[in-house]
Amino acid sequence: MQRPRFHPLRLKRLYTGQLAEAASLPGRDEQEQPAAPLAAVQAGAAGQAGVGIQENKAERLADGSHPHPGEPTSRSRLATGPEHGRAEAAEVEARHLLRRTPISYLLNQAYGLWFFLSSFILTLIITRAFVNSHELYGVYAVAMSAFNTIAYIVAFGLEDATTTYVPRVLAEHGQPAAAALIRRLLLLRCLTLVLCMGVMLFALPALAWPFSLLPSSWTWASDLANGLRNPQLLRHITPIAFYVLGNGIFSLQTAVCASFMRMRLVFVIGSLSQLVQLPLSYLVLQLDGGVDGLLWMQALVSLASAAAFLIWQAPLLLQRGASYYQPLQPVIRLGLSAWLTNLVSGALLKQTVIILLGSFAVPLAEIGYFNLSYQLGHTASLLMVTGFGGVAGSALAAAFVGQNYARLARSWQALIKIETLLAAPVLVFSFFNASLIAHLLYQGYEAVGPLLALFLIFQILIRTLGTSIHQSTLYVVGKAWQVVLGQWISLMSLIVLGIVLIPRWGPAGALIADGLAQVIGGALLLSFLWRLLPERYPLGYTLRLLLALTLAALPGLLLRPDNFPTLILTGLIYLAGTLLLLLLIRPLTQEDLALLGSLHPQLGRLLGPFARRAAAASDNAP
Repeated sequence: MQRPRFHPLRLKRLYTGQLAEAASLPGRDEQEQPAAPLAAVQAGAAGQAGVGIQENKAERLADGSHPHPGEPTSRSRLATGPEHGRAEAAEVEARHLLRRTPISYLLNQAYGLWFFLSSFILTLIITRAFVNSHELYGVYAVAMSAFNTIAYIVAFGLEDATTTYVPRVLAEHGQPAAAALIRRLLLLRCLTLVLCMGVMLFALPALAWPFSLLPSSWTWASDLANGLRNPQLLRHITPIAFYVLGNGIFSLQTAVCASFMRMRLVFVIGSLSQLVQLPLSYLVLQLDGGVDGLLWMQALVSLASAAAFLIWQAPLLLQRGASYYQPLQPVIRLGLSAWLTNLVSGALLKQTVIILLGSFAVPLAEIGYFNLSYQLGHTASLLMVTGFGGVAGSALAAAFVGQNYARLARSWQALIKIETLLAAPVLVFSFFNASLIAHLLYQGYEAVGPLLALFLIFQILIRTLGTSIHQSTLYVVGKAWQVVLGQWISLMSLIVLGIVLIPRWGPAGALIADGLAQVIGGALLLSFLWRLLPERYPLGYTLRLLLALTLAALPGLLLRPDNFPTLILTGLIYLAGTLLLLLLIRPLTQEDLALLGSLHPQLGRLLGPFARRAAAASDNAP
């Protein structure tokens, strides 16, 4: 089998006149503010508040060579004649698209927060209903983990390919060409889903047979075969299959909205679908629908949401008159490279742990404890950065236009700092109050508290390490194969660590194995970037910030909160202590202030007291 070629996710220059007329309407530029997170981060990373899209216009090396890492590109080739006109139109289009970025980002963040909240409430409803039968929650956890894995397997990275190719086709060839590409991607997704449903409904146990023929020393093969024959999975496979169908169409339509920077539709349909699930879940459980009833309810809601997307986007999908048809081969190649990465990080890590827990005969109740700890730990990690990832990847792609390693490195370092600043406070507070949080949220599941605290240690390391930023940066520089390598090494590490730790410590060993495996993967990605970028990981900043957060959390140990009011009081004290200690430690630099000031003029002034003076030492690791 031929090895797939990995294509980096880069921001392409867009040539079209599609939006030129709209952009030139009287008063348009005065009504729409040009500030956008992507352009602002790019400007701050370059160290100039006024740097914009025009800075990178038609920037190329004349001989096609690549500069040495860390050496900014200075030579460029400007378009002339008709090509120059297309370039001008592309700049107008790019600016118009970027002006929609702020509202799309905010809507994505708001939807992400609502998704976490509604998912948490749904978990509360389910755990309270199964409080006298923890084994039933363990069965539900196994079924949902299988759904998540299957959903990632059948995705084939088409969402990443959609957000990469549809905007370019839209800009270069207009909406009819973009609609033609979307129709073909949707048809490809539907064919894949129908084939997958057929296998799930009629041939899932047969898939275990080839893996069972492999040598018994190959533990992963025997574990996979046992997982495919799991009677708990087979008992609920029909609703899972329909759930996969609805979710697959829904996720692709979400990527289409992201390509057009129209996240309002995602916010409306996604929020309503989550809202409908809550009372229906309660009703199903009150009527003794059990695990099967829950799965059918979620499947039907996902199918209804997918149908709403298709109806709402029908005018776009049915648009005809395309003069250009994007070849599917490069689109599929790009999707496969992203699929290999997403499959590990989004599905196989957790599913492998579930399989290992089952292989070592860990009781279903303890598998449920693992699932609750895993789910709540990841929620705490992603709570404040759920709408941040897409903007960060786009900012890195823009910073690297012209093969500018110096600007890319500054953007990479700044984004790590921002992500740490957003995620670390929630993680540290949750770590020091894990037992109370688990008790208040999951009454009757007190064993979750210590497991959650253990898992949060690794989530703090993973988030402050900047793993997601490293992944996007390697995509940008054309090193997608290194991301795949790092993720699959992480998976292999998880299997080895799980075999060693799970028999001794059960779900605690599973959480340690998963956390260590993700830390190993993040460290590998950082090592791959070490020689590519002239800047270094901001170790000094991270240590100062974590020190301030840890000291601020210590008074909470003396208060010993035991209910929601005292937990809120502890949180307020923690917030006040954090602010005071940050004033003393001053983790920010003047370069950070310039970046924040480019996002909003007031931020630089408000956060000035938290920054060291210009003569302070560098944050970079030696």
